Amino acid sequence: MQRRIPLPKEYVKELQKNPYILKATEWSVSFTPEFKRIAYREYYNGKSMRQIFTESGFDVKKIGEKRIQNFRNSLMQKAEQDGSFEDSRKNNSRKESQNTEAKMAKRIRELEHRNAYLQQENDFLKKIQALEKECGSKAGKQK
Repeated sequence: MQRRIPLPKEYVKELQKNPYILKATEWSVSFTPEFKRIAYREYYNGKSMRQIFTESGFDVKKIGEKRIQNFRNSLMQKAEQDGSFEDSRKNNSRKESQNTEAKMAKRIRELEHRNAYLQQENDFLKKIQALEKECGSKAGKQK
């Protein structure tokens, strides 16, 4: 298994200037939907991904064959799924709903705990009242 190789910081800065880049870090590169559409169309018309990247201003030696290969694979998979090349990570409502569900589950646990505590407190107060009543009635009988 190959380990991931980070991009050189100088190349990351260079990538960030490319109009087809949404975001670039040492570990990941996000391409614009426009570039994805262009790459898909050009690849479909017979150009190699390597040629598409070169013509779009990327240094294929620096970006790496594996990243280009992974880009092609995810591009084809995305095209087969829904034909949309929008970045699903920024519009991923699943993360938001998971986050909301986690918050709701935590809130439910807190409320259940509070409810149990109040129930115990209520039972305790009832016992005290019963004892006071019992002691009060005993004190009245002793007089």
